[in-house]
This record gives sequence, structure tokens and C-alpha cells, in this order.
Amino acid sequence: MKSNILLNSKTISLALLMTVAVVISCKKSNNDVPPAGQNSTTELTKAEKDAIASAGFSPTNAFKTQGGYIVEGDIFLTLNDLQTQKAFVSSLSAKGPKTEQYKTVYKVTLDTIKIKVNAGPAQAVFTKATTEAVKRYNDLGLKVGFKLLDSGSVVKEDILIEGQKFDDPRILGQSAGFPSADGKPATPIKLSNTVYDQNYKDNNLLATVVAHEIGHAIGFRHTDYADRRYSCGYQSFLDYFRAANEGDGGAGIGAIHIPGTPEGGEPGSWMLACSDGTNRPFTASDIVAIKYLYPAK
Repeated sequence: MKSNILLNSKTISLALLMTVAVVISCKKSNNDVPPAGQNSTTELTKAEKDAIASAGFSPTNAFKTQGGYIVEGDIFLTLNDLQTQKAFVSSLSAKGPKTEQYKTVYKVTLDTIKIKVNAGPAQAVFTKATTEAVKRYNDLGLKVGFKLLDSGSVVKEDILIEGQKFDDPRILGQSAGFPSADGKPATPIKLSNTVYDQNYKDNNLLATVVAHEIGHAIGFRHTDYADRRYSCGYQSFLDYFRAANEGDGGAGIGAIHIPGTPEGGEPGSWMLACSDGTNRPFTASDIVAIKYLYPAK
């Protein structure tokens, strides 16, 4: 799971972008774009910068020229171009990305999934959050049980949870993958021990991250697998043009839609790709998805 601060940008040809901009008629008011001739200097006003950004272009280093603006180094746009592109970007945004529940090909076949925490200085913080995450699953009354082992237990765990310093500070947690063909969960789960250090206080939020990574380990893909923009947002206008589909994961992992779960949106799901910084206990559709893979007793 990641924080939703940033996403990687995508690529798109300038020719396609400008072709689309030209064929769409302008139907919106020009009130938020300064009229031609106003402010003849090359320095842009805040309103002009906002207009460029709303059209999906970067206002950084943009400047005024005769008849319009030069943006992103070499793109000439008139006032009408800005309004046309703004209308197009807004229409794409209004459609909204899709989200639904997905599972992998394999699931865990154990009767009890044993979990152990090894987090060094953050042991108490990780253990408390894992206790809550385990409770969330066990409270569903599933045939499969989740058991948190004592840190000193000699019993071999099925999933190890440990601390990790990630190179990318946006990464909050990371599972080792998905269940294998032998019916065992993926292990280990690594959680950021820089974000979640020994002084971390929001237990429910960390429990959501733990439950999310356990979800991967036992066979769940991201709820917004088909389009990560649902939870991760947009880094630039390029993200409006191509959905961030995560693919099938390779090696026959699969991404299979779970019957009975929504295809039109599921805000608050525990398996959304990016965290919005809030606690996310299981939604009604999450519970449908979990009980589809792991039925109740």
C-alpha cells in the first residue's frame, strides 16, 4: 500500500493531445481566463496560471506570447485552446475511474493462518496493530482462523510481519506476493518502520495497512486494480488519458472479479491501492469478497 501523495506519470503523444483539443468545441465561459490584450508583459497572473493548470498543462516556466501562451517549453496555446482543453479534461474526470473486488487464482487452504511480528524497536506498535487486524478477520466468523503468535514462540509462522526502510517514502507496506499453488500465504509482509516507528500512535490506521497486506497474502488484488487512479489520484493531466491498470501480475497470478461486488465504485475498501490516511475497516462489499474466498462457518 502507498500513500496517495504521488503517482508515476504516464506518456502520451503531443499530436494526440492537440488533435483532441482541436475537435472539441468550446462551450464554457471565458470568465476565468484573462481576455486577450490584458497584462501585456510575459509575467503570468495567478488567473492565467490557474487557467493553464485547469487545462492539464504545467504553468511552471510558462510565458505569454503574441496571441497566447507557450507552455511546457514548446507548446503554443491560445485562450480558446485553454478553454477547449479544460472542458475536455473536466469531461474525462467526471466519468470517474472504475473499481471493484478482485482475487487471485490461488487461495490459502490452511485451517489456521499463524502470524508473527518481528519489528525491533517498533515491536509493541506493530503487535498492537496486527492484533486489531487479526481481530477484524476473525470477527467475520470465517472457516479459516487467524492467530497471532507470541514473538518468542518456537512455532513456525505462516506470515511474518517485519519492519523495512523503503527507498520510496510513500510506500507504507508491502506483501511478498499472493498465495502459491500449494495453498500457503505469501510471506513476509514488510511495513515501513520509518513511518510506523516506536512512537507511532494511530493504531487503527496501521491496522488497516496490516489488514491490507494480509489481504494480498491470502489472495486479494487491489479493489481498484482496473484503475489505481480511484485511490491514488492523478499526478498530471496525462493520467486522465490512460487508466493505471495493474495487469494480471504475471506467473498466472490473475485478477478475477469477485461476484456480488460492485463495479461502479467502492469508497473506503480495505484493499484500495493507496491510503488516504484514514482507518478503513471492512465495508459491506469487502465482507462479501472475503466470505466468497473464505466462507463463514
